[in-house]
Amino acid sequence: MHKFRKIGRQLLAAALAASMIFSIEAFATESEIKKQQAQTQKQLDAINQEMKSIESQRDSVLAEIDSLNSDLVNLMLNIELLESDLAAKEEELAQAQTDYEAAKQREEEQYEAMKLRIQYIYEEGDMDYLTLFLEADSFADFLNRADFAKEIQTKDRQMLEEYQETKAEVEELLDQLEQEKADMEALEAEYEEEQANVEASLEQKKAEESDYETQLANAQAQASTFRKQLEKQQKELKRLEAERIAKEKAAQETAEVGSGSSSSGSSGKKPSGGSSGSSGSGISVSGDSSTGVAIANYALQFVGNPYVYGGTSLTNGADCSGFTMSVFAHFGISLPHSSAGQRSVGRAVSYSEAQAGDLICYDGHVAIYLGGGRIVHASTEKTGIKTGTATYRTILSVRRCY
Repeated sequence: MHKFRKIGRQLLAAALAASMIFSIEAFATESEIKKQQAQTQKQLDAINQEMKSIESQRDSVLAEIDSLNSDLVNLMLNIELLESDLAAKEEELAQAQTDYEAAKQREEEQYEAMKLRIQYIYEEGDMDYLTLFLEADSFADFLNRADFAKEIQTKDRQMLEEYQETKAEVEELLDQLEQEKADMEALEAEYEEEQANVEASLEQKKAEESDYETQLANAQAQASTFRKQLEKQQKELKRLEAERIAKEKAAQETAEVGSGSSSSGSSGKKPSGGSSGSSGSGISVSGDSSTGVAIANYALQFVGNPYVYGGTSLTNGADCSGFTMSVFAHFGISLPHSSAGQRSVGRAVSYSEAQAGDLICYDGHVAIYLGGGRIVHASTEKTGIKTGTATYRTILSVRRCY
């Protein structure tokens, strides 16, 4: 704003000077008008230079506005894609919850059935074994019947254990999906905060651009005034010069007539005329490439370290692309500090061919593949560098850089 006030004072001073020139000019001589003309030209040059400066600053702000608009569009696309992934995750969670309830119900039903059979055997055991003995054709037949009863009990327990294992697996999947959903919600909150910041910056830059447009319009109006003044001064100079030439010519003619008619006449002095001049973490890694496995194992060393937006430090904090860039730099592989840029490095492979050390690229995010459907990545400010499931979001590309 200080710069704006300074420019405003300069324009006001120029306007005052122009008004003074208008008021003086009516009584000015040719020499004075030339001085005024030189001053007007100087002021016009200053205004033109000021306009160039204003235009340069305005163009710089417009470039920033274009960049911010581009960032805003990308953020809105990221949020839209993330919301789509969140909706899909909600469906997975709903299905996992249904599967969990069903597994829990089967476990409880099997447990109750087994308890009833065990209770019956204990309560009616003597009678059952007596019946088995009396109905058996031989002692061997009795043993076979007793073994069969025992086998039923064993089957009951096996089925119960299987149901319990199924319930535990579904419960673990449910916890994993909940964590992935929480990570995505945290990322969405960060995107929305960043969007609010970009929108605020955009409004500020638009206000600055509007100020520059106002300054430029004022300067252009002032420059137009000075140009008109120069034209008027030039016309006045031509008029005065024409008058001077006419006077000199008339005086010369009078002197010639006087000297020709009488030698004792008037001295025929030539009147003097005016002179003219010019203005001068324990996760297993799997893969066929030793380099890829080494990259993945090296990246795992930094699990638990913080996420820092724009950071590249594996210990003090890095964002997603800063983390991958620094890990690969350890192996002499150069990557750009941009998730979008890393999406085009190396060569593309399908996700089914992915192996340890490959880059897994998402919209606005990037991770390192560990094999077995797992990744390590600088996730969010809340979770830092962590491991996770590769398919927790839509995969846009898989890149192999080694």
